[in-house]
Amino acid sequence: MSEIKAIPVSELIIPPGTKVRAGLLKSVKAMGVLEPILVSPASSGGYIVRDGRRRVKAAIEAGLETVPAVVVLEDGGPEITILAHATRSENPVAELEAIRELQRSGMSEKEIAAAGFAPVSRIRRLAKLNRLVPEIAEKVDTGEIAANLAFEIANLPPETQRGLLGEEAITAEAVRQAKYARRQEAIPDLADLLVGESQPPATFEDVIGQLSANTLKAILADIPDEARFATWRAKFRRLLNELQFAQCLDGARQPSIQTQAQAVS
Repeated sequence: MSEIKAIPVSELIIPPGTKVRAGLLKSVKAMGVLEPILVSPASSGGYIVRDGRRRVKAAIEAGLETVPAVVVLEDGGPEITILAHATRSENPVAELEAIRELQRSGMSEKEIAAAGFAPVSRIRRLAKLNRLVPEIAEKVDTGEIAANLAFEIANLPPETQRGLLGEEAITAEAVRQAKYARRQEAIPDLADLLVGESQPPATFEDVIGQLSANTLKAILADIPDEARFATWRAKFRRLLNELQFAQCLDGARQPSIQTQAQAVS
């Protein structure tokens, strides 16, 4: 059961810190609150605003004495908030808070879904908004940031989210740029990974030039005797010949060095 009545703003209970956009405040000052809010009686007196807390805040700031409201007489609590947002999802932060309230009362995700308040997929999607930094969550709550955009921002790390606060307006393009900048920071310089900062990359010849004659002979023995491997066989054979020639030169020099050492002694 429910009824519509004009309720004094002094009897309406809204979350502390509720803010209102300039456009809504201007509209309420000019025309009043046109769409009734949703409330339920509070056990301590007055009415808890289940949907429309920004309209109430605007009414208070505009100096209105009463606000039209749909009073849900049956037990509703946070369920009313969830159902009110189910078709429009204009304030996912408020919807998330209502789900939290149900969970604090002992209801699980499955129980909330079974009661018909929101499917599990929706509950888990809303839970992503827990990642929003308080400053961003506040802007979503006041309508300064679109609901769909809020979920994209929730995927960004806290420092990136706070970086968006410097924007004149947090738009889809601003979020896209923030994502792009983050990806660029996460990609290291490929050249640094491959060659370091000071040393040039090693060539193929540098690598096989470190092999011994025996190793080169073993590799040559394993290379198939096919035309497509001719270039590789030639490379290894050339390197082996150069290495053997260098070893012969070293062997020829060694006696001369020994003779000079004996003469000195």
